[in-house]
Amino acid sequence: MKQAIWTFLLFWSISLTTGGDVTVTCVLTSDCVLPCTSPYYDIIHWYKDGKSSSVHTFYDKADHLEYQDADFKGQTSLFNNQISQGNTSLLLRAIRFQDEGRYKCYTATSSVNKEQFVWLKVKVPVKWVDIKMTSEGISCSTKDVFPNPKISWYRDGSSENTFTVNTQGDKESLFSLSSVLSQSVKENTTYSCAISLGDESQNYIASLRKENVEIYPGQDAAIHCPVSQENPGINITLTFGESSITLNYSQRSQPHTFRGKTFHLAHDGTITIHNLESDKDSGTYICESLTTKSRGVVHTLLKINSANHHVGVGVGVGVGIAVIVIIVVIGIIAAIIYLIRRNKGQGVM
Repeated sequence: MKQAIWTFLLFWSISLTTGGDVTVTCVLTSDCVLPCTSPYYDIIHWYKDGKSSSVHTFYDKADHLEYQDADFKGQTSLFNNQISQGNTSLLLRAIRFQDEGRYKCYTATSSVNKEQFVWLKVKVPVKWVDIKMTSEGISCSTKDVFPNPKISWYRDGSSENTFTVNTQGDKESLFSLSSVLSQSVKENTTYSCAISLGDESQNYIASLRKENVEIYPGQDAAIHCPVSQENPGINITLTFGESSITLNYSQRSQPHTFRGKTFHLAHDGTITIHNLESDKDSGTYICESLTTKSRGVVHTLLKINSANHHVGVGVGVGVGIAVIVIIVVIGIIAAIIYLIRRNKGQGVM
């Protein structure tokens, strides 16, 4: 009887529809709130396009999930302690791909009702991008993302167009992308790829750079790491062969040890490794910086000149200076002898 009365009243009630849909993007498997506010909260119905039953129903100050569509069992709830303040939002737990779509928030009293619409979009963000040098050029790839990703390439900030793209989807609706920039890697040049989701809700940037450093035994070596000083949460990993160490950018004021050598991380991202002495320290050092939105990689080829070469250069320079000094001394002595003889000759005259 009560339900019939409510149906009669709502049939003749005034309907208010807000202008424009709200769009909410939620991460797969996470919880998500579909926003809705209304001064009319005696009755709250949430519906989804394509479903004949409600997503969630509330009236008489209680949930009535006996009317709920079976696909949403155990997944929904309202903020019951905030309904009297006008919060009629819906909480969806553990978002699934099938939850994507258009939802209607219907709120009412005995004399008036209001409709609001929310578009729910599901995404799986880019968590990692692999960028590396290959025989074909520079490759950039990611996997298990949604929606379909797009990629752009840059060299020192300028857009590049000579690249290939391969995108694949799997049976779980996740996408993988791989791309190759057909260029040989030049020293001191930064190559970067930007991967964005199809709805442009995320942009992940990965960069690659190659540098050379040459020192003599006992000197310090500077290894550059791409850092963003605006992001103190950045992690930095230094790798040489099978050895690696990871530290947070906030630890830059502290001394660290890597392969028995002390190093310091500067404010600009430079890692200074102190007192490198032998050929075993020569080779490629890889410094990688990582945030939730970016990855930067720098390959530094470090060459330590042999001690003999260094000594030979020093000896050569020393010998050269000695020869010059001897020549100068001989010249001075010859000039003195000449003057003495000339003076004697004048005295005889």
